[in-house]
Amino acid sequence: MSAYMYKVTAKRKTLPDGSEANVAVYAYKPYYGYGAAIEKMNRELHRTTGCYNAERYAKNGKTYTGLVVLEGNEGVAVPVKNGTFTDNWFDKQMEEKYRKDIAKV
Repeated sequence: MSAYMYKVTAKRKTLPDGSEANVAVYAYKPYYGYGAAIEKMNRELHRTTGCYNAERYAKNGKTYTGLVVLEGNEGVAVPVKNGTFTDNWFDKQMEEKYRKDIAKV
């Protein structure tokens, strides 16, 4: 099973607690396998979908909040340091956040 790449945007969403998070959107589905040709295709996808720009925005953007919510998500935000990530990584971050929240109760 393969993962999907998401990129951070400048669009913001207000969370239920009143804080704001940047919205991440689907960018592309990487090719899986080995070899220079596949790596080249993935680099090209990363470039043409604007993922490099999203990475620069996350590092240097003055309006980047450091919290990210997936497009269509109702207020579950996680801290993201990079401008791109896979859906598998995001799911693990959400799971850890839920575990910490449950442990507080």
